[in-house]
Amino acid sequence: MTWLMQSEQSGNVTPDDCILLAPLFEDEVARLFPLPVTVHLYLATCASSPLVPPDIPEILQGTVAGITAESHPGYCLGMICIPLVLEGSAVAVFTIGDADPALLQKFSSSWLLDFQKMLQHHIQLIRQIYLDQETGLHNSRALEYFFQSSSLGQSRYSLYLVSTFFIRRSTVGSFRKIQYLAGFFSAICPGVLFFLGQGVFAVLVAGNDRAQRLILAHNLQRRLKREGLQRVHVAFTGFQRNDGHLYRDIQRALVVAERRGPFGLCDADVFKNAEQHPFVGPDDNELKILKKLWRGVDRFGLALFQQDKEYKGLKSVEALLAPLLSEQEQLFTSSRGQVFLFIANASASITESRVKNLAEKVKEAGRISVSIGACSFPCLRYTKTTMVQNCRKALMHAKFYGPGSVVHFDYLSLNVSGDWYFDEGDFRQAVIEYSHGLKLHPGESNLLNSLGVALIEMNRNHAAIASFIEVLDKDSDNYMALVNLGYAYQMLGRDAQALEYFEKAFTVQYHSGISGTDIYQQLSRLYCRAGQYDKALPVLMLWKQAKEGEKDFLLYRLLGEAYSGTGQTTEAMKSFQQALQLHPHDLTSMSMLGLLYVEQGEGEDAGLLLLEKALSIDDTSADCWYRLGRAFFHVGRMEEAHEGARRCLRLKRGHVQAMLLLGNILAASGKPSRAATVFHRVLGAKNSLSIDKKSAEKAIVNLEELSVSQEA
Repeated sequence: MTWLMQSEQSGNVTPDDCILLAPLFEDEVARLFPLPVTVHLYLATCASSPLVPPDIPEILQGTVAGITAESHPGYCLGMICIPLVLEGSAVAVFTIGDADPALLQKFSSSWLLDFQKMLQHHIQLIRQIYLDQETGLHNSRALEYFFQSSSLGQSRYSLYLVSTFFIRRSTVGSFRKIQYLAGFFSAICPGVLFFLGQGVFAVLVAGNDRAQRLILAHNLQRRLKREGLQRVHVAFTGFQRNDGHLYRDIQRALVVAERRGPFGLCDADVFKNAEQHPFVGPDDNELKILKKLWRGVDRFGLALFQQDKEYKGLKSVEALLAPLLSEQEQLFTSSRGQVFLFIANASASITESRVKNLAEKVKEAGRISVSIGACSFPCLRYTKTTMVQNCRKALMHAKFYGPGSVVHFDYLSLNVSGDWYFDEGDFRQAVIEYSHGLKLHPGESNLLNSLGVALIEMNRNHAAIASFIEVLDKDSDNYMALVNLGYAYQMLGRDAQALEYFEKAFTVQYHSGISGTDIYQQLSRLYCRAGQYDKALPVLMLWKQAKEGEKDFLLYRLLGEAYSGTGQTTEAMKSFQQALQLHPHDLTSMSMLGLLYVEQGEGEDAGLLLLEKALSIDDTSADCWYRLGRAFFHVGRMEEAHEGARRCLRLKRGHVQAMLLLGNILAASGKPSRAATVFHRVLGAKNSLSIDKKSAEKAIVNLEELSVSQEA
């Protein structure tokens, strides 16, 4: 049995290769051709890639389609066209031109066929240089080449660096985990994958919309966390042409993400546009002015006036405000073109009332609209300098109410700023913002919920649980608190309590008409773990009908488990097969499908092969060893079955199903006393389900009856 899985990389060139490495391929063809020529590589329209291929000139479109249909080289429009066969029956075409057409026509069909075969071989050799041999993904050399090559053109892209951390006891185990993650990324990522070494993957995606980047970054982090990784850090950026600092900036962003907690995110754009941070502090000039204004002042108000976009170019805010001010009030313009108002010796209530009054007067005088973020000092333990950031937080809060809104910094402003930091992946700062908000408004439910979620991202699950329980003490049907509390208990491995709260959340969702499928995923997963397959199936059907999970391998894996647990083996096998189509390296689906093949008589050899392949992906999976042992027990290979059960229990001493299997193996091997000891261990195990205990009790009774009959 070969336990170390080799990287399953295809020998064929892919459409992605033809975009990433196009100039290299073109140069190689030009080098091998016996005449000085110009070479271009075009992807046929049937070749699919998440990257942006170069446009085929209109005059060549019909020619390329015709050549790719036949996959044979030919002469047309004064050029030689040579197809390149790609993975999955796709085709690309090299056009060879800028040479005397009469000379090009002298190359015979047989020579062109031989040249085509030679090209295919040389292109594959070049490709190997840009592949990581451990994972079969493109390597850092390929990524750096793409940054520097002309194939980037004017296309816009987003790049993600994903640093993964997992605990493995051996080098071989680390290799297997990296290979598994490579397959996992292939199943969930919409772009081209790279492995950069040291557990760091890169994802290259066409388009650089920042909102989409944030969504994908959070999704990658969430899915990898679900796979049991102890730490996941994601850095990302958008780019068009390499500015020479792209790689440096995104690597710096990865360092920042690591500082933000075990599951931090960071956008590399923070280094490009640091001055555009929504909560940036005062610059040197602003700070110089403010220090003069607040020197010797123990109490003051500060407001930031921003002219709403639709009124840009009309009368300036500063000109309209200046005649309205008292001696205690001073104006100055910020570096962003906004206007600060300093009010000496003003309380919070006076500041709020005054800026609202000024907003009305400015609107009347200039017929313009301004949004205002204001704050007051002292506030909590904030320094005077941080009052500028508090004004900016209040201004962001004001945007939620539309143009012309005035907000004085309060607990809701901190909820808004906390949410912004959370979305940016700075969970550490989000916790600080929410905590400050709770000091201003103790017990506020939204802040408690938000704080709890951020604490989960920091792996501070016990503190998160306390936040959610405080919400539920006041509102027992708070949907978000129920879901989040269930998730926190799940992270701690307390499945029974997690299931209790997910069930309550499911009931609230049903009666309140709340949308979303995350509850289906969590609830069905816990039902399957608890052996409550009849309850899991209806929930999984709801998830499937919602169509949000139709491309999620986990849906089909859980369906397979539920169908198998309810005796619907045909549907179970179909579901596991669907899961493996979406994620070919899903070892759970692989080993469960293999076990079904063996136990249902669908093919002993095929089933054992799948079980062994699952262990080649990860031989530290206790469940996979258990299933292999169970399969060997079914076919009567007792020694190998015993080894499977033993390896499982070595990895997970409390594995109840493996204990039952070991007891049955010992009983079948004529060792009833040892078997009885194992079955009694099942009865005493804290994690034994009722169905497990019944099986153990029945086995003990059978052993006692056998002993009596033998004595008789």
